[in-house]
Amino acid sequence: MIRINLLPGPKGRAAKPQYDVRAQALLGVGALLITLASCWWYSSVLDGEIEARQEDKRDKEKQVAQLKEQVKQVQDFEQKKKLLEDKNRIIDQLEQSRVGPVKVLDYVSQSLEPLKVWLISLKVSAETVELEGRALTNDDVVEFVNNLRRTDFFSNINLQESRAAVESKINIYQFRMAFRLKG
Repeated sequence: MIRINLLPGPKGRAAKPQYDVRAQALLGVGALLITLASCWWYSSVLDGEIEARQEDKRDKEKQVAQLKEQVKQVQDFEQKKKLLEDKNRIIDQLEQSRVGPVKVLDYVSQSLEPLKVWLISLKVSAETVELEGRALTNDDVVEFVNNLRRTDFFSNINLQESRAAVESKINIYQFRMAFRLKG
């Protein structure tokens, strides 16, 4: 005969504990939600960093554009400055060349005053002056040369030629001379 023992006893097996499926499902869903929330948070942090870097990039591009504009302005200023310096240099050269012949003519005319001497040509080039003229007497020519030597504006006064000639039935002396400007 078969014996069935329904009472728990030392001879019977222990009952297996049963797992709660609902608790395991809640735990799985909770872990999934935590993982999704962590991913969403990390993604938003990365998006914030990307946005911050893009903002920095835009700021730096604006600064580069401003610096390029400033460089262009500096280059324009330097070009204008160079142009003005060139103009000033030309003006100074013109001023010097204007003053040079004016002073030469002034000193030469002061040396002519009491004499009967007149000039035919006067050439001023750099520091050299060439002069051609006529006088009524040879003494007037010599006195003119002496008057030029008395000025402190000329040096190396050289009477190159003095010769007698007749012009309109009047005896005259034609002369040529060359001298240098001092300074």
